[in-house]
Amino acid sequence: MADRKPTICLLAVATALMATVSVTPQTRPLVIVHVNVVDVIDGRIVPNSTVVISGGTIASVTQNTAPPASSQTVDGQGKFLIPGLWDMHAHMEASGASWLQLYVANGVTGIRDMGSALDFILNLREATSSGRALGPRIFAAGPILDDAPGDWPFRLRVKTAEDGRTAVRLLMRRGVDLIKVHDHTPRDAFFAIAEEARRQNLPLAGHVPLALTVEEVVDAGQRDIEHLSNMALWKPCSGSDAYQPEACRPLFDMLARRGIWQTPTLVAWSELATIGTPASAVSGDHLAYAGKSLRAGWAENQSLFATPKVAREMRAGSEVGAVVTRDMAKAGVGILAGCDSMIAGFCVHDELAAMVRGGMTPLAALQTATLNPARYFVLQQTVGSVASGRRADLVLLDADPLTDITNVGRIRAVVVAGRFLDRTELDKLLAQVKVAASHQ
Repeated sequence: MADRKPTICLLAVATALMATVSVTPQTRPLVIVHVNVVDVIDGRIVPNSTVVISGGTIASVTQNTAPPASSQTVDGQGKFLIPGLWDMHAHMEASGASWLQLYVANGVTGIRDMGSALDFILNLREATSSGRALGPRIFAAGPILDDAPGDWPFRLRVKTAEDGRTAVRLLMRRGVDLIKVHDHTPRDAFFAIAEEARRQNLPLAGHVPLALTVEEVVDAGQRDIEHLSNMALWKPCSGSDAYQPEACRPLFDMLARRGIWQTPTLVAWSELATIGTPASAVSGDHLAYAGKSLRAGWAENQSLFATPKVAREMRAGSEVGAVVTRDMAKAGVGILAGCDSMIAGFCVHDELAAMVRGGMTPLAALQTATLNPARYFVLQQTVGSVASGRRADLVLLDADPLTDITNVGRIRAVVVAGRFLDRTELDKLLAQVKVAASHQ
């Protein structure tokens, strides 16, 4: 178990690509009037706003203006408009293609896939980008570059430095958006991967390999660290398992200065030992969206490591991780919301709530799923905020998420790539995913 525990977050499950809902482009301008726009940059609420969408782009955001003639008008009176949410740690091969719709129904319009079979995820990326399938925008790492035991999924095996360089070149030719490493990436292979990724201008992300330190991966050019290094990031600087904030401040300052992002996956770490069992905090309603194969994968995974003691330790680690996340954010470290194969979309809402329970403000938590992904991908001018020229990925909420972060789950409508989906259409998507799950 000592060898497998760091990688329990990857599920040995793959489901076939199913028929998906296509995107029907808007044929006339879409205008949301009288709406409260949430400025995720500075936390202002801009009341009585008029947001004009043309095609897949926000054409203008103004106050107290009438909608253009011949537009499709949506009354946003009393509602709150935020940018589309992101899940920055997804595994679509584990969950299956039907979850594209589940993401959209929960306001998630962008994901970073951190490990799936190459052809599978590239085909899915093309399907959503072309409008052939309704789903979030996908940034893909392809397979993980690692030398884990043979039955661990989503991997392209690398054992030597030459293996690492060859793998990066292959993935670059196929058009991945980033490279991911993991616990069992060999030391020599890691440094070769990092060097080749830098040469190919591909971001490097993932775990801190077991044979390396945080400082070494940062010096090599890795841009972000997943799961707070398996909920152990704070232990070397603390000198023990008990988190010592002042002792870790120099580490956090270094991470902020070097621009090293963190994707804590707090909910996933808390739930991996229990999801699908009576001890889980995930509701039965949400579990209904998980197919039999995915549930079987959870159960098989848990059989390898999960005991009541381990479950308690992981929940406790997640709670400490939430406090560490708050302190890193205060130090200027960039934080990204990610789920790691929890129930799509719902888990993003839960992740933001977990961050707030750890002490982050609702605004800071909301930024981890909106503004910060845009900054991570250097796309601030096209996504991540409600402003002219930005991609028309938006979520219309019934209540203010800055007063209560759980309001991100009170979704009235979603705009994905300019297409408006009201509550009735979103409920239809949810129903379709449940049906698909029952047949998997």
